Amino acid sequence: MNKVTVFTKYVCGIDLHARKMSCCVMDLKGNIVGKRNMRCEFNKLLEFINPWLSSITIGVESTYNWYWLIDALKEKEIPCHLGHALYIKRMSGKKHKNDPVDARELSDLLRSNRFPEAYAYPREMRTGRDLLRRRHHLVRKRAGALTHFQNTCTQHGYLKVVKADVHRKSTRRSIPEFTNDTILKQILISDLDYIESLDSIIDGVEKGIITNACKHNKTHYKLLQTISGCGPITSLTVLYETHIIGRFASQQCYSSYARVVRAENTSNGKDYGRTSHDKIGNPYLKWALSEIGSHLVLHSNLVQQWYQKQVTKHGKGSAMARLRHKLAVAIYHMLKNNVGFDEHKLLGIQKEQVSTPAHNWQETSGKSSKPHSVIGKVPVPSLKRGNRKRKTGRISLRTTGKGKVRTIC
Repeated sequence: MNKVTVFTKYVCGIDLHARKMSCCVMDLKGNIVGKRNMRCEFNKLLEFINPWLSSITIGVESTYNWYWLIDALKEKEIPCHLGHALYIKRMSGKKHKNDPVDARELSDLLRSNRFPEAYAYPREMRTGRDLLRRRHHLVRKRAGALTHFQNTCTQHGYLKVVKADVHRKSTRRSIPEFTNDTILKQILISDLDYIESLDSIIDGVEKGIITNACKHNKTHYKLLQTISGCGPITSLTVLYETHIIGRFASQQCYSSYARVVRAENTSNGKDYGRTSHDKIGNPYLKWALSEIGSHLVLHSNLVQQWYQKQVTKHGKGSAMARLRHKLAVAIYHMLKNNVGFDEHKLLGIQKEQVSTPAHNWQETSGKSSKPHSVIGKVPVPSLKRGNRKRKTGRISLRTTGKGKVRTIC
């Protein structure tokens, strides 16, 4: 979180809403020199701040409709900053809350150089990012409709329908024929109509995104697709939500922005669990990392071995959370250094340390050892009881049928 440093004589805080906005102008000593409630019209705002226009800085809270105001201020070359709404809420702490009080608080944060600045996404890429977010919303709606269709069948005793049957476009239209109830059949048909309409909408949105996504970094776009399971849409989601990797000072900052690290909530040595601070960040970037992680577990043997080990130790939820964190760190370094994906670096192991022993290895005693694979170190078979005193030296393992000796120091 960056703090704004003000160099002008006056500051103006604007509490922005859909139809109205409240403005408060202060000098650097904290004296209010002007305040007004007005409609959301830029000409009226210019008329109000005209007496101080030669030396004024404006701070706007990042509500959902900040686009037009920040763009208009930048066109007029008026110094302006976008404030982080969640941090502003935590820093104000006023007993009374209304629009004039909020505007005065924004001005006070500006003049005291405590104004928490949010990232004002550039105008030329904003619509592409919003279209990707809209696609995400539509996909969630389609998933909900598919779930409702299957649950409805199960609710009425038709247990043959499984997830694969609902997703199969060629045959799912025949599923409602299991019942003679016309109303139930109409419910299922309406679900299928809704699903198919969303399918066509999502396909059109995806084609538009890929065709018109000309503002992103093409080099980074290709680098992200070196990750197994990271396709065009997921890559574009990561790129558009990240925009410029240089705006993150470190991999910790990027991981925090991607919501892959837990916000600490301890006091006097006691852990009080999760808080609303975990919600600070980008949910769409977290979703993209979850998608990439899920595909990596399915398609990469090395990641799958690491994941199973983490599941044994910490459970599925924690294992996937750890993988998301590792992916965020990996993507940060990929985009920062323009390098491709390396799953060995992802897991923090050397390539020569990964060993998959043959299934027919035998000890010198003639007893066969169980096949296994270890990530991060070379597997060493257990010695016979009489040989345990030999803590140093060399142990030779002969591979049956190959006449090959493997020596481990």
